[in-house]
Amino acid sequence: MRAVESVRALLADSDPAAGLVADPARRRRDLRSILADPAGGAPPTAPTPRHRRVLVPLGVLATGAAAALAFGLLPGGTAGNAQAATPPPLHYQVPATTTPAPQLLEDIAQHTATLSEPDGPDTVLEWREWNLFTRIDGDTATSRVVTETHKVVLHADGSGTDVRAFEGEKPRTQQLHRGLYPDPLPTDPAALRETLRRSTPAVDNPSGAAEAIRSVLRAQALDPAQRAALLRLIAAIPGLRYDGTVVDRAGRPGEAFSAESAGSGLPTRYTFIVDPTTGRVLGDEAMLTTSAGKLNVPVPSMIGYTAYLAAYRK
Repeated sequence: MRAVESVRALLADSDPAAGLVADPARRRRDLRSILADPAGGAPPTAPTPRHRRVLVPLGVLATGAAAALAFGLLPGGTAGNAQAATPPPLHYQVPATTTPAPQLLEDIAQHTATLSEPDGPDTVLEWREWNLFTRIDGDTATSRVVTETHKVVLHADGSGTDVRAFEGEKPRTQQLHRGLYPDPLPTDPAALRETLRRSTPAVDNPSGAAEAIRSVLRAQALDPAQRAALLRLIAAIPGLRYDGTVVDRAGRPGEAFSAESAGSGLPTRYTFIVDPTTGRVLGDEAMLTTSAGKLNVPVPSMIGYTAYLAAYRK
């Protein structure tokens, strides 16, 4: 278990949903369903001493209202030759401007702050995410690609529901409790950063910022002023660059900004797709750039993405 504890220690500050109330039994049932035999066999049974099936989550961002990229590394065996089929990268149009990425985001933030939108006591959030789960059983590695959708409704009293569904399965409804962040969030970028730092101390580097931003977008529907602050937080990420225009995985046009970091344990490029008209983050993506470590995927490889489909108050 020393390897397990090392991984957990390495990624201790990488869970944007830390502190949220979740149902451990449900999480175990979900994982058993995902990792069950693709041909319809029974879920894994109790392990033998020779074949250990202890799931070690690398960056499992799945608890409460938030569920994100999940990797499974299981000790006791080595990966087989077959690699998981990961999604193709998006096609980015070469930037036609030499304006620095932070200035481009500042321009979008200034426009966003002038917008006016309806308000209401209830929040509705919808997103779709792609997950990779890998199980190593003895000398056999099994990787499965899983698509999961969420529709979250949050009420003013802090209660709510998350209707979540794995692709091809019946939706399940989970009761939610008061979120991780105060509502409303600050509209001052510095104050917003300090608020996010309470749950994600590494918010100043690309991997930590990506995790903190992801958790916010799954917890609240941001008003224009809050979105402007979030864009300015993204603009301050070290090494941020503008990648050009792109059509996201939900078919929507946007502007792509990215930064690279090995803060999660592997060299990874984190990309944010922004709608320049509304200032909304349409999606976030993570791609391994030079090494996959023990993950049984090719390099470079798209290892996770989220498409934010709706966020509004009613």
